[in-house]
Amino acid sequence: MLRNRQCCCSIPAWHRPVDVQGDPSLGREEEDDLLRSESSSGIPDLADIRTNAATSSRSVLHPRHCAAGSFLVDSCWSVPADRIIHNAIHYRPLRYMTYRIPVLPIILFLLSVLPRQAVGGGILHVFPPTFQNETFAIARLSVLLSKTLITVSDSSVEYRIDQTFHNDNDFPLEGSFMMPLNGDGALSDVEVKVNGHAIPFQMVPAEAFFPELRAFTEGMKDPALLGLAGKNILLVRGVSVGIRKQCSVRVEFKRPLTIQSDLLELSLPLAGERYSLGPVGLVDIMVRFKMSRSVRSVFSPTHHISVEREAPHRCLVTALTAKKPARTDFTLIALLAGRDLDLRVLTHRSPGEKGAFMAFLEPPVLQPKENEPEKDVVLVLDASESLGKTNVELGKRALTLSLEKLRPADRFNVLVVRAKIARFAHRLVPATLENVREAVEFVNTASSEGGTDFYNGLMSALEQFSSRKRSCVVIVAGDGRGTVGVTNRENIIDDVTRRNRVRARVYTLAIGVSADVALLDRIAVSNKGICLHFSNKEDFGKIMRRLFAAVSPPRASGVSLGFRGLSAEDLSPEPIPDMSGSEGLVVFGRYEGKGDVQATVVLKARVRGKVTTVTRNVRFPEKEERHPYIPALWAMRRVARLLERDWLKGPEPEGRHQIARMAEVFGFKAPFQVVSGSDVPFPGLGQKDASALLWMFKTSNVVSEVEADRYRSVGDKVFRSDKGAWIDIRYRASIPTKTVKFLGDEYFALLKEIPGVGEYLAVGPQVTLLWNGGAIRIVVPPEPAGQ
Repeated sequence: MLRNRQCCCSIPAWHRPVDVQGDPSLGREEEDDLLRSESSSGIPDLADIRTNAATSSRSVLHPRHCAAGSFLVDSCWSVPADRIIHNAIHYRPLRYMTYRIPVLPIILFLLSVLPRQAVGGGILHVFPPTFQNETFAIARLSVLLSKTLITVSDSSVEYRIDQTFHNDNDFPLEGSFMMPLNGDGALSDVEVKVNGHAIPFQMVPAEAFFPELRAFTEGMKDPALLGLAGKNILLVRGVSVGIRKQCSVRVEFKRPLTIQSDLLELSLPLAGERYSLGPVGLVDIMVRFKMSRSVRSVFSPTHHISVEREAPHRCLVTALTAKKPARTDFTLIALLAGRDLDLRVLTHRSPGEKGAFMAFLEPPVLQPKENEPEKDVVLVLDASESLGKTNVELGKRALTLSLEKLRPADRFNVLVVRAKIARFAHRLVPATLENVREAVEFVNTASSEGGTDFYNGLMSALEQFSSRKRSCVVIVAGDGRGTVGVTNRENIIDDVTRRNRVRARVYTLAIGVSADVALLDRIAVSNKGICLHFSNKEDFGKIMRRLFAAVSPPRASGVSLGFRGLSAEDLSPEPIPDMSGSEGLVVFGRYEGKGDVQATVVLKARVRGKVTTVTRNVRFPEKEERHPYIPALWAMRRVARLLERDWLKGPEPEGRHQIARMAEVFGFKAPFQVVSGSDVPFPGLGQKDASALLWMFKTSNVVSEVEADRYRSVGDKVFRSDKGAWIDIRYRASIPTKTVKFLGDEYFALLKEIPGVGEYLAVGPQVTLLWNGGAIRIVVPPEPAGQ
């Protein structure tokens, strides 16, 4: 029986953070030394214990985080000192964990708060050591570093996956490394290395692996590994990790390339990272395209990505996160080949629900001989005291970079907005080197003071233009919060649009966490521009590159999307903006109809002065399990639009009810919730957080960023935490429900019969989910008396 004489449920003490985890600047030996020094600061080493044991038979009281197999338990373990020495040196792993745990209610509570999913590969699962029929609790291994390089060529996709695990336990441990082999196509050139040495491995079919998976789950009394059910497994047995030591695993393999309609979808399981004890130190994913066909655009519905282009057919995509929990697998979509205006559509639909679609709109490739037309540019800087000195300096930096991008044939002016408007010149001036140099000095010497006549600044900028013969551009840097003159948001938006007689494109750079992104975005969208937000967390250089790409003349304007034979609704963005630069646009929407619907999707745009039409015959199915992220992304954009309307025009009960309903269905955060018809603010969500939340709803493709703490998205389902259980948000008491005992024979029979259910059961021991028109409720039977 597990030795546990004192136990508490204090979650904040469950983990001592290791500050050097995932620090790429440290070498392996330096990291080991720092880890050892950090660990030894509060834990007696073996030499101290051995000395104490020689002079005393007292037990060593050792408070630290422990886990029974993988359970999170904050306990004080009272173990005789000589027994610690014996187990640390002469341990043996428990192959099939058959121990019983007397603290199950506490464990189940903790699991409901911190669920773990295992729907992928790269799990190093270790076994608790035993001595004289006693099993000692251990913590899961943490993942310090996860680094993956995926190379895409014309015929294959090559993977190189590196993971570094850390054992923060008082025992040397042994375990099994398990990687699920998702996807189609056989693997070739497979090689596995542990700590730099090639080792044997097994390819275990799903059916053959199931008994072992059941033994793991029963031994741990934890469903976290059940996402492996139904998957073939790359298995390495007997992987050892020393006390406070690291273990590095590298897996390399090749898979045939599968492309449908010039659209490539890549998926990288991150189950090992989700199984990690605490946040992963560093997750670094790189996808390198080395193909003969061009890469038009790339999109990730799961991670923030950056793209570096070496050539039309070569680019590097990077996703980097540090010290954050891994919630979802990595997915990347790439559109390939072609040079003209193009369109691709993906769909998802759950039974009994409206479907959702995601349309990729690709601009035409710029012709080599096309020259950019001459521009008239007015730069507007908010230099008011309320913006803050740091944010004003960022605005200055943005305008300085914009001035340096001007060409000699362009004309420009600079306005500095405070309570009064200061102008660099009375009218537009040529972008000569002398004029640009003087304008940079004008910007850099602008002082931060007074209020903000934001409205007058915009009107003054538009008054600088006199003709449509040249491309007219306004770039505004500030927070959009006027304190002098006209401050009504609707009036500002209407007047800017109405007085923009030359059809100037207005681009806004929202600076600071308190920026009025709703107003600045609406001004930009209403005048054929875009809004970019810098809240001191983003890469400023990347934002400015996006701005400069957008300011260039559009490659496709007057863009519209039509549907023949399909009832499509709630498109976003609406209206569809012009397409500038090389990256495409993504349009989300919903559809309904009985059965599968064969429809024609029509993309129209003006390209090089001529109307161009692209048509695609698309099947909108009644049921589509792929691309489960599409409905949530559509809902994020819909919530953003409703929030903008709420903030710009004032509260609307119907709009707020829609927001609250979608927040419940998709597990979103929201700046308010509706309770019995009244608007109740979410606790702790102030103006700054609400502004940032709106921007995430509007621009982010990472659903987990807007997911509330009580909710978890798994595949196409959303679960809500309720009194220690996880409940499918679409569950209703009237639905016929089958009750199944956790870890019972029927539980594993269900898992074996329907392997796809494993990813949902992995949420926690107590879970209720909809399945095939009914519901399944997993319950934990009470512990027998005396256990």
